[in-house]
Amino acid sequence: MIKNMTEAYAKEIITWRYAKPYDVYCMKDAYDELMKRYQVVYEDELIGFFCTGRDAQVPPYGYNEDFLDFGIGLKPELCGNGYGEIFMREIIEYIDNPLRLTVLAWNERARKLYLKLGFKDVDQFYRGERLFVIMTQ
Repeated sequence: MIKNMTEAYAKEIITWRYAKPYDVYCMKDAYDELMKRYQVVYEDELIGFFCTGRDAQVPPYGYNEDFLDFGIGLKPELCGNGYGEIFMREIIEYIDNPLRLTVLAWNERARKLYLKLGFKDVDQFYRGERLFVIMTQ
């Protein structure tokens, strides 16, 4: 189920540590950001979190308003164990808009899931040396 972010959830999320190379997704310094802009997915335990809109965009890409952007974070212990699809489907159903996401090109695990859920690669761009892929539903 989708819930509003709470102090307890934010404090838990900032302790999550992802293995390399996924450690770029750690939110250790993002307590204030989490409290202002994020929601969580909770099923007997905290599964993950997400944000929408401008908070999910990666500058300097020139996003248009045809889609709602969203960004996600799945609890590290659940990554690679089949929870991603359930997690994503719950968020997609909750948002119920044409969606767009931005993902690091090297993150094949995530991209494979997004393709399975009907997203398609529509563009790509560099931010510094990192290549990002834009995907839409």
